[in-house]
Order: sequence, then C-alpha cells, then structure tokens
Amino acid sequence: MRALRSSRVATFAAVTAAALGLAAGAAGSASAATSPWLTGSQMPQNTYFHWQAEPQTRYTTTGDFQWLYTCGSGDPIRELHTSSVSAEQFGAKAHDVQGGQILFHFSSSAKASAALRKIESDYATCVGRIDHGAVDENTGKAVHAGVERTAWLQSGVSYRVEIRNNLGRPAALPDLPSDAQEFFVQRGDTISFVDIEGGNRYVDVTKGSLNVLKTMAARLG
Repeated sequence: MRALRSSRVATFAAVTAAALGLAAGAAGSASAATSPWLTGSQMPQNTYFHWQAEPQTRYTTTGDFQWLYTCGSGDPIRELHTSSVSAEQFGAKAHDVQGGQILFHFSSSAKASAALRKIESDYATCVGRIDHGAVDENTGKAVHAGVERTAWLQSGVSYRVEIRNNLGRPAALPDLPSDAQEFFVQRGDTISFVDIEGGNRYVDVTKGSLNVLKTMAARLG
C-alpha cells in the first residue's frame, strides 16, 4: 500500500493543473461566499505548530493521484469517484511536521456521502493492510499500526494514526507518516479533508479534534 501525501505531490499537481489549463488558486466551491478553506489558526494543534496557510500552493486538478490519506487504498478518482480535487499546504514552525487541506469534489451529494462511507471503511480495515504490507526502512521488519477514531459528528469523523517499527519506535516508511491526525467532513457535494503529520509528539495530541470538525463543517456551509 502506498499513500502519497498532499504536500509531497505539490509540484506534480501544479504541473498537472497547468497542463489541464486550470488556473493556480482555483478551488471549485472555494469561490462561494463562505470559503471552505481553513485558516492557520483553525488547523489542529495550532497552539504548538503555529500553522500558516500557503495560498500560493493552492490548486485544483482532475489529474491522477496516488492515495492522499494514510488509510487509503487507491486513486481517489477510481475509489471515491471524485470529479476534481483541490489542495492547499500549511507551513509550521516545528521541524519535520507538515499539514494540509484537500477538498474532494463530487458531481452530487449522494456520491460525496458514499465516498465518506468508503473512507470510514478504509480506516476500519487500515491496521490489517499496513501490518501485512509495510516494512520499516531502518530495521527491515514489518511495522505495526494503530488507528483511533478521535471525534465524530453528523457526516464527519477524525482519526489518529500511529505506526511503529518492531523496536517500538516511529516507523520509517517511504510514503506513510509514522504519526498523523486526519479529519473528514462532508457537506453537499464536497468532502473537506485536513491532515497534520510528522515526527513530533504534539501531532498525537487529540484534544480539540471535535472543534476542528465543527469548524470544517461551518466552513463548508
């Protein structure tokens, strides 16, 4: 299983967007009166990381992706039936930490709702898929994952993912973070996905997760 994070595909996606003739900064429903994009202060654990939104990284594309969230199992175009994807990165003052927001756009509310159910199913089966496929680059041994649902609301859910090697240390994997928090909210024909990840103990702090989900829902309108 491979999960290529949003921040790691920025260059690829920008090129793809340009090739498709999509203007930099285009964001589908982001032009609505209520913007779906979070500010830095609304990101998870902003007290520790002091997130800064980077609008210059924002793009919209219909191009192919490798998976964009930790427990995914395929390309979102095929697995979730998205019509397009928008993304923005967030910078942090802490080293080895990154954050981002992705908007999955769909042709109907029904398809977006079905996609959220697929995402929840992906997290329910995540541990087995990681444990039977991922190998730590430092030890050459299989890793063990832990997935915790940290908060939920109607059409919204968040998770904490922790992956450790056979020595109990944060796993070194080419495409998967050792520690991450991931948030999903569906409203209408859009799913908002927020992610923070990295080798910092504050990434694992889940206090405030429900407030993040509520903020994401309010942003979607």
